Amino acid sequence: MVTKTTMFRNHVTRQLSAYCHDELGQEESRRVAEHLLTCERCRKGYEEIRLGAQLASRLAREPAPATLWDELEMKLEQGAADQTADAQRSLWLVLPVFRFAVAGVVLALVIGLGAMWFYLRMTRPSWEVTNIEGTPRIGARAFGASGRMRTGDWLVTDNSSRAKIDVGEIGQVQIEPNSQVKLIAARETENRLSLQRGKLHAFIWAPPRRFYVDTPSAVAVDLGCAYTLEVNDDGQGLLSVTSGWVAFEQDGRESFVPREAMCVTRPGFGPGTPYFSDATDELKAALAKFDTAKSDAIVRTAALESVLGQARQRDALTLWHLLARTHENERGQLYDKLATLIPPPPEVTREGVLRGDQQMFDAWWEKLELGSADFWRKWKGPVPK
Repeated sequence: MVTKTTMFRNHVTRQLSAYCHDELGQEESRRVAEHLLTCERCRKGYEEIRLGAQLASRLAREPAPATLWDELEMKLEQGAADQTADAQRSLWLVLPVFRFAVAGVVLALVIGLGAMWFYLRMTRPSWEVTNIEGTPRIGARAFGASGRMRTGDWLVTDNSSRAKIDVGEIGQVQIEPNSQVKLIAARETENRLSLQRGKLHAFIWAPPRRFYVDTPSAVAVDLGCAYTLEVNDDGQGLLSVTSGWVAFEQDGRESFVPREAMCVTRPGFGPGTPYFSDATDELKAALAKFDTAKSDAIVRTAALESVLGQARQRDALTLWHLLARTHENERGQLYDKLATLIPPPPEVTREGVLRGDQQMFDAWWEKLELGSADFWRKWKGPVPK
C-alpha cells in the first residue's frame, strides 16, 4: 500500500515541461509518470503545462488568410481557362495519332500506379526491429541484424526466435517466441500494435495514452508503464503489470491494473476483474468463475462468496472493480466486506453504492491510495478506434 509520506516525498515540478515534450530519459520519464498518479500538486502543474502546449499547437495550425486563398483560386481558374483554349487550338494535331496516344496513356498510367504503390509503401510510417535470436520474419521476409516494420506489416517469430521493436521515440517492445504481432498505427498521438498470439514485454516511457495493444478481446492502454501481455491460440489474454498502470478495456468494460497486478481477458467476455499476483489461488479461481458466469445466478453467488471469503486488505483493488460488475442485491455483500477492509469516506453511503453511483465508487477508490481516479480517467480518455 502506498503511504502518503512516500506519495509526496519528492515533487517533480522541474521535470514537468520536459516530460510533457518527451525530452526526459527512460527512467526519469517513468518516475515522473508514476509520481503524477499519486501527487495532486504535480498533476495540476502538469495539466497547466499540457494546456499551454495544446494552445500553442493550435495557433501554429491556424489557416492562411482568406485573401491568400482567393488569390490562389483566381490563378487556378485562369490556368484552367488557358489550358482549355490551348487544347482547342491543338485538337487537329491529336486526331491522326489518337490510338497511339491512348496506348501511351495506358502504359504511363500503369507505370505511374506502380511507382505510386512503391512510393506509398516506402513512405509508410515504420519502426525499427532488432533480431535478438533466431530468424524472426516481417511478413514472409526474414531479416538479418535489423529491419523495418511498416504499418500493416506482421512480425512473426517461431519457437526459437525473439525480436525487439523500437516504438518510435517512446519505448520498446520485446516479442517472444511463437508470436504474431501487427503494426497498426505509428503516429505522434497514437502508436498501436495488434497481438494476435504469443507474448510481448512493453516498456513505455512517454506520457500516457500514446501506446495501445489490441488483443482479440481487449485493448491495453498505456498509462506510463512496463508490462507483459500474452495471448493464447484461443484468444484469451493475460496482462501482468510491473510498473505504472495499464487500462484494459473492451466495449465500455474497463479494468485499471496497477503495478504487481494482473488481469485476464476472454473472447466473448472482455477484460476480467484485476487481482494482485500474490492473491490466493482460491480467489483467482473464484474470479474466473464469476467473470464468466454471465446469467448463472447460482455460480455467480457461490463465486462471489468465495472471493469475499478470501479477500485481504490488499484485495480491495478486486472488490472495488466488482462494485461496477454486480447487481444491486450483490453489492450489499461487497459493500460490507470492503468497508471492513477500507472504511469508506463520509460522502460514500451504502445506499449510493447499492444504486451504482460512480462518483461514490471513485471517492472510495481514493481511500485505497493507489492513485487518483479522476486523473487516470482524464488521461485514459476515449480509446482511438
